[in-house]
Amino acid sequence: MIIKEDLVKKVQGERVHQIRVGKTHRYIDITIVSTENRFFVRRYKFGNKSWYEAFIDNPEGQMKIGGTIIDVQGRIPKDLEKINPLVNKAYRNLLGFIYPLMRLTFNSKRHENSTLELIPIDMDK
Repeated sequence: MIIKEDLVKKVQGERVHQIRVGKTHRYIDITIVSTENRFFVRRYKFGNKSWYEAFIDNPEGQMKIGGTIIDVQGRIPKDLEKINPLVNKAYRNLLGFIYPLMRLTFNSKRHENSTLELIPIDMDK
């Protein structure tokens, strides 16, 4: 079993990660960021049938970093307004100059409101 600090290092060490809802859907590539020892993802496209809606309907899923698979629950953070600036900073730190360029192409408020926290299940503290 991996401890949370090691998972934080793995997430911060890569730019492309994977998530899936449940255990039967396919994995999709996404960027996960870590801040405050927590893990977050955001939507970039706003179609009706997205991974985001699937997590809202059924919060059970998995995140995959390299060969490490962690069971998670995907939830809207209760402290969304407070955590969003920290998530923005984590994206900037991970993606560098790419992140400000990406933000030019989407509605920042809508994007920030789509922040989802991935909460590891049964993980050593």
